Amino acid sequence: MTKATGSGVTGDLLAHCIDTALWLNGGMQDVCAMTETFIKERKHNLTGKVEKVGIDDACAFLCHFKNGSLGLFESTRYARGHKALYTFEINGEKASIKWDLHDLHRLEYFDHGDESRIRGWRSIHVTDGDHPYMGKWWVPGLAIGYEHSFVHQVADFIDGIATGKPAQPDFRNAYETQLVLDAILDSAAARSWREVK
Repeated sequence: MTKATGSGVTGDLLAHCIDTALWLNGGMQDVCAMTETFIKERKHNLTGKVEKVGIDDACAFLCHFKNGSLGLFESTRYARGHKALYTFEINGEKASIKWDLHDLHRLEYFDHGDESRIRGWRSIHVTDGDHPYMGKWWVPGLAIGYEHSFVHQVADFIDGIATGKPAQPDFRNAYETQLVLDAILDSAAARSWREVK
């Protein structure tokens, strides 16, 4: 079985998307993936020698989650015009949400239960002190940035030590993500569905 590493887009960029999906939606049952290496030969950064490579530059996959929902993922380093594009969208029978790292303090929400004359996407501006992680920062209306998420990771870890409540994600979460990555690369090589084991 092929192992995912930080050298390819699957084991690097896509791993973050999978982490988020598992946290939001639970485990994955199976995957059907494809990968592509666009640049077949690259100069080795230490030796300067041009060598053939097999790392993936792009990956797309479908999955069945254990809760019965479906997922569609894509990741590439060759989407020019985008800088650190990282989005997710979750659609359900009665509502949908979407989020974009470029506007990380905003959550878009759609509720099909709204009256039809006012039904539409609404923007939730997450800056008030009663939102998670916002109470320790600036006044309402001012957003925190990407770098603040790392401050909260450290704070959650220290709080976990003090309270005995483990911080998340943990090594078990990372292991579950690795099992999905292994199934993705195996599926892409075999060109067929693979169970996440």
